[in-house]
Amino acid sequence: MNKMKKLALALLLAAPMMVSASGIGLYVPFNAGDSMALTVTPEDENRADHDVDFDLKSSAGIGFAFDTNIGKDSLFNYRLGLEMSKEEIDSSDGHSCTDNCDFGTRYNIVNTFGFGVLRTQTVRLWVGPRINIAGDAYTDDDNNNFKRAGFEVGIAPAVGINVNLGRYFALAADVDYRFAAAFGAADEDDTLTSQDNGFTYTGTTKGATLRFYALFKFGEDF
Repeated sequence: MNKMKKLALALLLAAPMMVSASGIGLYVPFNAGDSMALTVTPEDENRADHDVDFDLKSSAGIGFAFDTNIGKDSLFNYRLGLEMSKEEIDSSDGHSCTDNCDFGTRYNIVNTFGFGVLRTQTVRLWVGPRINIAGDAYTDDDNNNFKRAGFEVGIAPAVGINVNLGRYFALAADVDYRFAAAFGAADEDDTLTSQDNGFTYTGTTKGATLRFYALFKFGEDF
């Protein structure tokens, strides 16, 4: 599927949310640096399972958000975030990464269920749970065509604030701390040996993310 078809499909899937949204906008997610505890299972039955602990570097990305309630005097809001960021390994099992530290690209769907604990015409302060569904992928054509794909499902407590600058614009920020289950698989085309270097992995991920938003409101009234 080419890029134009992917964009058209994404817009089609997002259309129902755009109709019901009270605002849309762009945002920047700052990942404070995830920690991953994984159990790796080689496809070669002669190789034993082993545990690996990863720390990822702090990073920034780009996101697009829909929100059903940015500044109305209503208790509940649902915010959908679609974001992408690059990831790099900081350390593995306590050893700093110095070479080939790329961990790939992360694509994240962020579902936030917010409850306004403070609601004024200017400020909305909310708290609530957040569900993350993410995928990540990495390809290294120079290293035996190494390919890895991962998947993650997690939950996070979150707190955020919206500052309304009139009927049509708002600035916002929120922070969460995510706990997630992770799993994936990797393979490489090693033409020099007959050894099977593929593997699967399962484990957990945790980490904090801070997000800053610039939101356009569809003429909300408090």
